[in-house]
Amino acid sequence: MNILLTGGLGYIGSHLALGLLKKQNVNLTIVDNLSNSKLSVKNKIRFISSKNFKFKKLDLKNKNSLQKLFKKGKFDLVFHLAGSKSVKESQIDPKKYYENNILGAINLLNSMIECNVKDIIFSSTATVYGSKKINCYSENFSREPVNTYGLTKKIIEDLLIDLDRKKKIKSVILRYFNPAGCHASGLLGENPEGTPNNLYPYIIKIIKGDLDFLKVFGNNYKTKDGTGARDYIHIQDLVDAHLNCIQFVKKKSGIFNIGTGKPYTVLDIINSFQKHCNFKINYNFYPRREGDIDIYYNKISKAKKILGWSAKRGLKEISQSTFKFAIKSK
Repeated sequence: MNILLTGGLGYIGSHLALGLLKKQNVNLTIVDNLSNSKLSVKNKIRFISSKNFKFKKLDLKNKNSLQKLFKKGKFDLVFHLAGSKSVKESQIDPKKYYENNILGAINLLNSMIECNVKDIIFSSTATVYGSKKINCYSENFSREPVNTYGLTKKIIEDLLIDLDRKKKIKSVILRYFNPAGCHASGLLGENPEGTPNNLYPYIIKIIKGDLDFLKVFGNNYKTKDGTGARDYIHIQDLVDAHLNCIQFVKKKSGIFNIGTGKPYTVLDIINSFQKHCNFKINYNFYPRREGDIDIYYNKISKAKKILGWSAKRGLKEISQSTFKFAIKSK
């Protein structure tokens, strides 16, 4: 099977690449524009997997290069993970998100149609739901994104749903909750440049000694300890969910939430590093950020019933793998 993986050197993409390379009879091609990833990740994937694959530096906005790739590749399946993903940045620079996410997806889908590639598994997000009064999110909730990042993902979902309706492309849309954790080797993880916006990359900077303490925004949420609660899913469980979709998408399209079904507060996560890694995270409370909600998590029944998938890992595995990666990347 010839598989194209877009954004394959990023945090999620690199872990998915390793999962795909474990499978028999997979010829993998990775494309990445390196805007939010590093070329060195390519060598790490090769080292960990002991497998070879094709790599091309390519921006999905470059329609001509993408079409040439498809004509050569004769792909059977596409995993589409490439795209800009910062909620905060998307509000500051919406044009970048419309171009990178929507235009890139349109070029990709057009190339698939032109080369008769029928199947795609798309990296979406629970952000498409917006803020709900009900804490446990299911796939039949209305989509009302409250930021540009979520809006671009919704638009791409709508494109895929329409193409499926017209029998041009079958798709699996995976709405991630909060991916976290790192590869068991300690060689791959999430380590963005500058000050991270997300919790676990921020903690990695603290473990490495780049930052002194964690800023906890709000301690008056309607949760057990007053800090916000989210559904964090181990990166390896997320990879397994993708792999379970390969056979499914050959037959039909589908939309699935991918999370654990358990909300963890910020203090749960801080305490997990003390408990499982013997590492104390210093933190200070700051005022709540506008738009942050108290709690949300995934209703897991659909993916479990149809895909036969459910998360197997929890905070222990997430904290230990994160700590190992941080120590190794010092």
